[in-house]
Amino acid sequence: MQPSDGEKAEIAWRHSRYGAIFAGFAVVLCSLILVACRNADAADVISVDDGQMVAMHDLPARDAARFAIGAAIFAAPWIAAPNVSDGADGLGPLYTGSACAQCHPGGTHLPQPGQEAPIRHVVRFDGGDEAGGGDPRYGRQLQDHAIVGFEPEGRSELHWLRSSVTLGDGSTVSLRAPDVSVSGLSSGPLGARTRIVLLRPPPLAGLGLVAAIDEDDIAAGADPDDRDGDGICGRVGRALDPASGEIRLARFGWKASAVSLGAQTAGAFNLDMGLSSPLSPDPAGDCTLEQRACRSAPDGRSTAKGGHEVSAEELSLLVAYLEGLAPTKPAASAATPAGQGRFMALGCGTCHREAFTTPEMDRAPHLSHKPVRLFSDLLVHDMGAGLAASANAPTLYDRSWRTAPLWGLGQRLGEMAAGQIDGLLHDGRARTIEEAILWHGGEGQGAREAYRALAASERAELLAYLAGL
Repeated sequence: MQPSDGEKAEIAWRHSRYGAIFAGFAVVLCSLILVACRNADAADVISVDDGQMVAMHDLPARDAARFAIGAAIFAAPWIAAPNVSDGADGLGPLYTGSACAQCHPGGTHLPQPGQEAPIRHVVRFDGGDEAGGGDPRYGRQLQDHAIVGFEPEGRSELHWLRSSVTLGDGSTVSLRAPDVSVSGLSSGPLGARTRIVLLRPPPLAGLGLVAAIDEDDIAAGADPDDRDGDGICGRVGRALDPASGEIRLARFGWKASAVSLGAQTAGAFNLDMGLSSPLSPDPAGDCTLEQRACRSAPDGRSTAKGGHEVSAEELSLLVAYLEGLAPTKPAASAATPAGQGRFMALGCGTCHREAFTTPEMDRAPHLSHKPVRLFSDLLVHDMGAGLAASANAPTLYDRSWRTAPLWGLGQRLGEMAAGQIDGLLHDGRARTIEEAILWHGGEGQGAREAYRALAASERAELLAYLAGL
């Protein structure tokens, strides 16, 4: 019996994924050969893709090898189950992207025929509380892709609402805010209390150094009751550690909602691709109990992967890749010492802490005693109603965000100019550094008003300094 047109499409789709995975393995093999030829004590910089992201220059050889393998996992697209082997299957059945590199195209990825377009943003469904509950029908995220035989949950439309701010010298700055709607919903309307939130994929460079910062050093900067009276009330983000079952300090994610790179990565596998792992074991991903067909679909769990679709070792290798990424180099700019002085005088450095220093790390000497010029305190702050995740009666949780690290800001500007990302801030609304500053409210209101009062030459000094980070 001849296969149907749908079955032919499925076969062709799978074969394209097989080729990509095998190509990824070839990259790994070449990388391992390269590592084997290096000095046994330390590896040179590993250039990734177009040079935007590289490995730390002092990665030990074993870590460099794991970095290379993790890079291939990061690049490889996953496919639907069942597959002929215990390979990269189990995608979906509802999903947002099929590969890590699709959301983070600045990383290593192989050009592949028919590869889906990079993802500039995702649409989250939020109940507006720290429990992280999503929509009762559609879960925590709009899954706008589906494997053969299933329908996507719907599609999103993004429009920008325009406004303006007048500066102290009478000049005006145009601002925009996202207005997101969803349509074509496959299982009826959203819940009455569901809020739609737009998020852009965060940058990845330097995450190993961020992970190495001592928890006590982060917590020491917290002042939730504003004991010093400066109007800044940084709070420690806390979340469940899926590895230990304990509540711990969280430092990753736009709202400091993940305690480790492992937890963050496992959550992305599950939420964005519908893949299970030891730290996020549900093979149905974001499918809710109401999505019965999704939850009963074949999955890619296998004994070879410890009963999951992503094995503990694969997860560990991907984390090794993320841990090995070097911070973005500061951009060349027209910055002057006066710009740095403005930064501190306006109070920006209170939240955007310039640097941490990592502690002694016996298992990772290349991460020990390293300065981390992050320009973030990694704490959560109330940023006002203007930056709320939802404009509909925003709660304190809606308005609160982890201080965005400013390192690599010059790189972000280059990515914006190249059309790779929409803009700055959590949803890409800010097209310039100045716009990002003017969106600050809440605990950032004082710095915002001080910026508005600056003379044009003083603003230019500050913006040049920031553009060089």
